[in-house]
Amino acid sequence: MKSRLITNLLLAVLLITLGLVAWLKSGQENEEQTRVTSLDISAIDSIVIEHRNSENISLNLINQKWKITKPFNAPALSGKIAHLLKISQIAPPVIYPLVPSLLTQFGLAKPVARISFNGETLSIGGIETINSRRYVTSNEQLFLLDDTFLHHLTAQPNAYIDTRLLPDNTQIVELQTPQIHLKRNQENIWATVSQTPLELSSDAVQMLLDEWRFARAIHVNYQPKQDTGQVVTITLANNQKINFKFIQQEDDAILMSTGSQLAYTFSREKYKKMNTLPKLDNSDA
Repeated sequence: MKSRLITNLLLAVLLITLGLVAWLKSGQENEEQTRVTSLDISAIDSIVIEHRNSENISLNLINQKWKITKPFNAPALSGKIAHLLKISQIAPPVIYPLVPSLLTQFGLAKPVARISFNGETLSIGGIETINSRRYVTSNEQLFLLDDTFLHHLTAQPNAYIDTRLLPDNTQIVELQTPQIHLKRNQENIWATVSQTPLELSSDAVQMLLDEWRFARAIHVNYQPKQDTGQVVTITLANNQKINFKFIQQEDDAILMSTGSQLAYTFSREKYKKMNTLPKLDNSDA
């Protein structure tokens, strides 16, 4: 009785294996280099990422700049966006017909992740054992793709935040921190703000301001509950003020944006450079 049961199980496994082999052979070579989506990369203005172990992430192209719109609002990291957009243009070597009964076997009944481009959704499943490729479905098709992109879909929402402290082309006319206070007057002369103002080298000030204009944080976190801290205010040429709270930690310095509720973490050495006027040679002054 036992031997007959084992024989029947082995025959069942053999039939399933032969069925899979026949199905794999039915795949058509992608001679026309069909991509996993029908979208041109320049037409994509919306990306949604769904992942089992994270909140859904929505990214939208707004006024020619990518923004995170869910689960919070923040500028998006351009490098991350570029990697995501490339996924939409992958041309799989072989395209297979989608067999719904095989979704569970391929890890697609409950996908590891999903990514949607302008509403076109790719479901990401398990890995096949022959070439270690990912099973991916789109519409009525199934693809096997090189497993080089999943880590871009499984990151936490904070990983998609732009690490730049200030937007491009920021023109600073005043900088006030707990360590330093500088201001440009109507004659475009920079000086310290104190009872006895000290006129400063324009070159030295611009080098210092570049530390702020091009500053990139080690990492950025969305923190809706803001900690107390010392005020940092950057005034722009259009009189707009960008406010932060400075929080000193043992090894790091945190600038918490009071507007976006984003916490930018810098090393202590970097923050010190952002608050120290460089000493120039007399020939450069």
